[in-house]
Amino acid sequence: MKNNTSKNLSQQTKGFMLQQDESDCGVACLLSIIRYHGGENTLECLRESSGTSIQGTSLLGLKQSANSLNLQAEAFEVDDLEVFKKQASFPCILHVVIDEKLEHYIVCYEASTNGSFIIGDPAKGIEIWTEEELLSCWKTRAVLILSPTEAFEKVPQNNQKKIAWFKELLRDDTSMLVIAAVLGIALAVLGMATAIFSQKLLDEIIPKHQTQRLWLGMALLGFLLLARAGLGYLRGFFLLRQSKDFNNRLMDDFYDKFLHLHKSFFDTRKTGEIIARLNDTRRIQQVISYLVGNVVIDILVLLVSAVYVFNYSVTVGLLSLLSLPLFGCLIWKYNDRIIKNQKGVMSQYASTESHFVDAITGISVIKATNKESMFVQVGKIYYQLFQQKIYELGTLSNRYGFWSEILNALLITTILSVSSFAVLHKDIKIGAMMATISIASGMIGAVSRLSTTNIQLQEAKVAFERMYEFASIKPENDLDVKYDITELEDINSLTVNSLSFRFAGRTQLLKKVSLFLRKGTMVTLLGEVGSGKSVLLQILQKFQHYEEGEISVNDNLAFKNIAPDVWRRKIGVVPQDVKIFNGTLIDNIILGNVMDEGQKAVDFCKSIGLDRFFENLPQGYLTIVGEEGINLSGGQKQLVALARALYRKPNLLLLDEATSAMDNNTENFVLNLLEKLKSEIGIFMVTHRNSIAEKSDNIYVLENGVIEEMTFCV
Repeated sequence: MKNNTSKNLSQQTKGFMLQQDESDCGVACLLSIIRYHGGENTLECLRESSGTSIQGTSLLGLKQSANSLNLQAEAFEVDDLEVFKKQASFPCILHVVIDEKLEHYIVCYEASTNGSFIIGDPAKGIEIWTEEELLSCWKTRAVLILSPTEAFEKVPQNNQKKIAWFKELLRDDTSMLVIAAVLGIALAVLGMATAIFSQKLLDEIIPKHQTQRLWLGMALLGFLLLARAGLGYLRGFFLLRQSKDFNNRLMDDFYDKFLHLHKSFFDTRKTGEIIARLNDTRRIQQVISYLVGNVVIDILVLLVSAVYVFNYSVTVGLLSLLSLPLFGCLIWKYNDRIIKNQKGVMSQYASTESHFVDAITGISVIKATNKESMFVQVGKIYYQLFQQKIYELGTLSNRYGFWSEILNALLITTILSVSSFAVLHKDIKIGAMMATISIASGMIGAVSRLSTTNIQLQEAKVAFERMYEFASIKPENDLDVKYDITELEDINSLTVNSLSFRFAGRTQLLKKVSLFLRKGTMVTLLGEVGSGKSVLLQILQKFQHYEEGEISVNDNLAFKNIAPDVWRRKIGVVPQDVKIFNGTLIDNIILGNVMDEGQKAVDFCKSIGLDRFFENLPQGYLTIVGEEGINLSGGQKQLVALARALYRKPNLLLLDEATSAMDNNTENFVLNLLEKLKSEIGIFMVTHRNSIAEKSDNIYVLENGVIEEMTFCV
C-alpha cells in the first residue's frame, strides 16, 4: 500500500545518501531506502553484494542485494502511472535515462495527487519533479519496490567509529594544535594593542604633550608588534609541521588499509576516482588548520571586542552584534547551494581524472585505431564540465562574497556615523571613536569569517566521508575473521569439487566444476574466450568468493579456512595481462629490495635458463623497462612474469594464457622448462590452444560453465 503519512520533507527523506561516484547511483538509492526503514550499511558492502562495476548496477543486482538484507524486493514495469501512484509502496527505486543516454537510478519518496513527485537524485539531492519531468526520463518504466520483512535488522546510524578513527589520526597532533591555538589567542590580544594605543595617543598623550609617555608608549607598541610577528612565525611553523605530520599519517593509514582491500574492490572502481579520494587528505587538513588557525582566534576576537566596544558605546556594541543575525541569514540562504556545488566539483573532478587516466593508459589502442580526435573531444567535454562546476561554485561564492561585503559596508558606515555623532555630542573622544571603529570592524570581520565555517566543515565532511568509505572496508585478512590455517608448509594436491560461481546481478558462470591437481603434474584447462577459465584462476588466488561447492588442499584442509596472505605465499601466478612496473628489469622480477636480492635473482634466472632472454636487453637486468613495460615486447613481459612467479619458489603455479604472446621457440622453451620443474611443484595452466594442452598430464574442457569432458593423458 502507498505510504500516506503526512510527514515534512526532511522527515520523509531521512537518511538520503548521495552517490560517491558515477557508478554508485544504484547502491546509493538502495542505501537511502535501507536508512529510511531504520537500517544501516555502507556503499562498498552494497557494491559487492549487488555486483556494481565500473559500468554501474543492474536492477537484478539491486534486487539480489536487497533480498540478502531481508528487504522484500519486487521489480516490474509500470503500465499505468495512476495505478502506480495509488498502489506502489514508497520509497521505491526508479530506473531512468538522463539526457537520453545516461542510465541512472533515483528514489521516489512520494507521488502526490497534484501530480508532483518527491525525488531523491543521488547525483543532485532532494528535488520536486512534475509528472512531465518524471515521464520525460522514465522511459523504461522500470521500478524496484522494497519493503522490510520481519527479519530486517534496524540499526541506528552510528558515527562513533568515524569519530574514533579521526581522533586516532589527530591524537599525536594534540600538543601542536594546542600550542598553535594558544599562540593564535596571544596574536588576537596583541592585535588589539594598536587600536588601544591609538586611542590613548589621540585622547591623552598628544593633547597633554606627554613626550616621555609617548616615547615609552612607542617603544612598548614596537615591542608588542615585534612580538606579534614572532608569535605569528611560530604559530605558522607549528601549523605547517602539524599539517605535514597529519597528512603523512593520514595517507599512511589510508594507503595501508587501501592496498589490503579485496581485489574485487579495485575491479569495480575507476582509477581516477581512487586517486581523487587519495587527494582528499589535503581538504581535511586545510579545514583542521582553518579551525585551529582562524575559528579559535575569531571567536576570541568576537568576545573581547564586544566587551571593549560596549565599554565605550552600547549603541555601537549593539550595531556590531547585529552582524550575527544578518550574516546568519546570509549563510542560511547560500549554505546548501554552496555545499551542493562543492560536491559537484569533487564528483566531476573524479570523473575527469578517470577519463584522463583511461586515455593515457590506453594510448596504444587510441593510436592504433586513429581515435585521437574522438578522445580529445571527449576529454574536452569532461574538462569543460569540470570547469563549469568550478565556475558555478565560484560564481555562487562570488555572489555570497558580494552580499557579505555589502553587509560589511553598511554596518561599518552605520557604526562610523553613530560614532561620529557621538564625538560631535562629546559623548566619546576622537581616539575612542577611532579605536571603537577599528575594533568593531575587526569584530564584524570575525563574524563574517565565522559565518562561513559551516561551509568549510561541510567540504571537509564530504572529503572525510569519501575517505572513510574506503578506510572502513574490512581488509582481506580481516581481524574479525579467525582463519583456522595461518601456516601452510606445502601444497601437495588441490581438489575442486562441484564449484559454482556467479557475479552478483548476473547469471551463473561456473556450474558444479570439479577438477584435481597434484604436485608433480601439469594440468590444463581448455575453454573458449569468456567460458570462465580466468574466473576460476581468480577464485584459486582468493580474489573471488565462490557460491557453492568445496575446494580442499592436501585432501583435508579447507581452502576457505586458509588466510589469503598465507595461501598466496605458496603460489605463483602468471596472469593473462602482465603488469610491468616502471623501473628496471630486476626490480620487476624481485618486487622487493634489489640491493639485498639482486644477485640472488640473477643467479636464479641463470639456473633455469631465462638469462639468455634477459641479458640480450640493452642494459641486461638493469634495463629500464618503462611505464607498463613500454620497452618490452609482449613475449618479454610474459617471461618477466614467469621469472617473477618462479622466483617466489611456489608450491603451485597458476598460468593464464602464459605463452600467448611468445614465438614458437620461446614457447617451446617455456613448456620444456615447466616440464622440468613440475616434479617440484603443481602446475595449472589455462589456455584455449590444444597444442599446449597436449603437453599436459591431465586436460579438462570447460564449456557452458561445466566440465563437459575430461581427458587423462597419463
